[in-house]
Order: sequence, then structure tokens, then C-alpha cells
Amino acid sequence: MQLQRLLRALAAACALAVASHAADKLRVVTTLPDLADIARRIGGERVEVTALIKGTENLHAVVAKPSMLVALSRADVYVQVGLSLESSWAPGLLESARNAALAPGKPGFVNGSDGWEALDVPADLSRKGGDLHPQGNPHLNLSPRGGRHLAARILAGLVANDPAGRAAYEKAHAAYAVELDAAEARWKEAAQKLRGVAVATYHQEFEYLARETGIEIVGHVELKPGVPPTPAHIVELVDALRAKQARLVLTAAWSNNRQVAQVAEQTGARVVELPVAVSSAKGADTWIGMMDQIHARLVDALAQPPRPR
Repeated sequence: MQLQRLLRALAAACALAVASHAADKLRVVTTLPDLADIARRIGGERVEVTALIKGTENLHAVVAKPSMLVALSRADVYVQVGLSLESSWAPGLLESARNAALAPGKPGFVNGSDGWEALDVPADLSRKGGDLHPQGNPHLNLSPRGGRHLAARILAGLVANDPAGRAAYEKAHAAYAVELDAAEARWKEAAQKLRGVAVATYHQEFEYLARETGIEIVGHVELKPGVPPTPAHIVELVDALRAKQARLVLTAAWSNNRQVAQVAEQTGARVVELPVAVSSAKGADTWIGMMDQIHARLVDALAQPPRPR
């Protein structure tokens, strides 16, 4: 009995020590796993990072879960991409979490898109245009330059919430920047093989990628952002892709559907499913790894013989 009491006391002491150690860390909650990966790289041992989603979902239609609410209620720092990417689900969670430290305008609220020059800023916000983003295209995490921008925003956020860790954060950020230098050189080399290639995409997710690589997006399978295609739209898109001799149809896991297959079949283009966020998939579990995989899949697809129509 005495031994059992001793073991219980020891277990309780260990649990208390673990809880105390965790409490010493800055608790960071991010929307995308892309942000979580970068936050871990810069935060190191000083942070405890949780991503709210897995990265395989339609980022505009995430289903809120109780576990997300718990994570936000305990967080010291919240990091989002912004540009209304998370507008359909994150604001409600933040409000329900009732964590004043994460309110917009507070140091604990970090908006990754601050200072980013957005594409596709709509001149007309009428619902006739589909599910528009008032501040522009929010998929900056798929730009080869996106990681560097997000890393700078996260560095500033960590320093603001943990000034004592500034030196450690800046050192880790500098090391990550060196990795980005090498990665961006790889992506520029790959872009030489992609420049001028005509493609279709399902959703407007790859506009930043296209700008950096020189890919020409001829059209989108969606009728409008968030609006499924009509038969007439598919006919128009197929005609446009044939005229441009489009080689690829780019899609995500969530949107790789029968309409994408139909467009590919009628044009002879090859479907290329690309990650649209960091996930647990092999090779795409870091932001740099995800971007490496995107470029490699595109180059590999172009190396394949043309598909018959």
C-alpha cells in the first residue's frame, strides 16, 4: 500500500511538472497547418503549436469542431492567413472561445496576409460574382514567395507576445530564410519548364503560383468562385482549352470530381492533383516540402506523353 501511494504521488508530481513545462511555452494556434509548420520552425522549444485543420479540406468550407474551440480558449497566439480565407468558420470560433488575448488588434491576433499584395481584388462585390473575397485572392500560401512573407509575420507575432525570446526567434528565422533561399532557387529552375504552359484549374487557388511560374490559366472549371459549373460553362471552357492546346487541369483533393475528369477527357489535358495546404501526406508535411511537391508534380506531368482525346 505504501509503495502504491508513493507511485501515485510520483505520477502526480510528474504530471504537475509536465503541465508546468507546457505552461511555460507560448501556446500558438493556427488555422492552416502551413502556418503551424512555419511557427514551429521559428518558435522552436519556446512554443507549443496546434493547427485547427488537417490541410486536405476545402479551406473555405471547414466544419468547426469542439476541439478547435478548446484550443482557441487556451491559446496565447492565434495565426490566420486572412484575406477572408477563413471567414466562413474562424470568426465564429474566436467569438465563442471568449479569449480576449486573440481579439483583432491585440498582440495575440496575427494576420498572415498583412502587407501582402493580393491578386483578384474585386471591383464589384455583388453576389452575382460568386463567393468573392473583398480583399483579393487569399491563397497566398501557394505562392513560392508566400512562405517568406508568412514567416516574417509569424516572427513579428512571436516577438510581440514573447519579447524575451526575440534572439531565439530571430536566429531560427534566419536559419529558415537560408532554407527558403535554396528552395526558391529550385522552384525558379522548375518554373523554366512551366513558363507559358496553358492550364485550367477547378478553383482560383493557383493564381499566385501561376504568376510566379509563368503558367497561363485559361479558365476555371467552377462557373464562379464557389459555384459549380453548368453544362454550358463546361462547353465554353473545353473550347477555350482546345484553342490554347492546354496541357493540364489543376485540382485539389477536395475538387477532383467528375467535372474535372470530363474537361480532361474532352481536351486531352492531364489532371494534376496538387496539395493546397500542408498535410500529413508524405513529402507535403512541411511548407517547403509541399511547394517542392507541387513543382515536381507539374514538371512530371508535362514530361508525360500527351493524352489522346
